[in-house]
Amino acid sequence: APSKPAAAAPAPSKPTAKPSSRIATDSADAKAQAKGRRENGLRRGKWTVEEEAYANRLIHEFKLGLLPLTDGTTLRTFLSKLLNCDPMRISKKFVGQNCIGKQVFRRRQQDMDRLSPEDIKRSRYELAELERRFLTRVAQSHRSAKATGAKGKGDGKSLG
Repeated sequence: APSKPAAAAPAPSKPTAKPSSRIATDSADAKAQAKGRRENGLRRGKWTVEEEAYANRLIHEFKLGLLPLTDGTTLRTFLSKLLNCDPMRISKKFVGQNCIGKQVFRRRQQDMDRLSPEDIKRSRYELAELERRFLTRVAQSHRSAKATGAKGKGDGKSLG
């Protein structure tokens, strides 16, 4: 008879495992709110086409060493700041062959010096245009979420 209560004891712990993990997440969310991260609007979830295009261009420029960054800046941190998201979101996106790993920025001043003023202007314009498209899409997403009163969860409509 003592073995039955022992067998029954783990069973209640299984159903509570999920809620406790949810509680831990809620607790983390509460901490994030206290730090103002939630108010900062950190991006989460699915990547937009505009966000991917902007990120890919940033990665390209980063690898060329042609950005006005401090040597030693990691690509993951750089992208998370410009895309306003958690660094883990970057890691999850760029896996396998696209893995960014611990790539570190190294300025290539000689390569920068070889660029004509027109090349620099064109490159900055292209990057600014990709950033503008990304930010426009983010603003549209926020307006759409506010208009529907939903944040894409539990509304019964799947966007794919």
